[in-house]
Amino acid sequence: MKFWRLAPRHDTLWWCVEGKDPWSPYRERAFGFVVRAEDGEAARWLAHEAGGKENETIDGVAPWLDANYSTCEELRDDGNAEVLLVNFRH
Repeated sequence: MKFWRLAPRHDTLWWCVEGKDPWSPYRERAFGFVVRAEDGEAARWLAHEAGGKENETIDGVAPWLDANYSTCEELRDDGNAEVLLVNFRH
């Protein structure tokens, strides 16, 4: 199986329109995942199932399943050194 990184997209304009940001307010929501799955579609479903209130914010929008709201990229073993997950709380 492959590893996949999922994150909210901020390169589109949906997030700056009032009431269209599934991650606002910023509590009880997931802001990223690293999952192991056969393909990107399965990875999105795993993230969706493990998500928080971002899945309930906008009627009819499942942000982890929708490429307009989130990215899903395969993590390859030939990539650069980077931190993939930080679980930090204030």
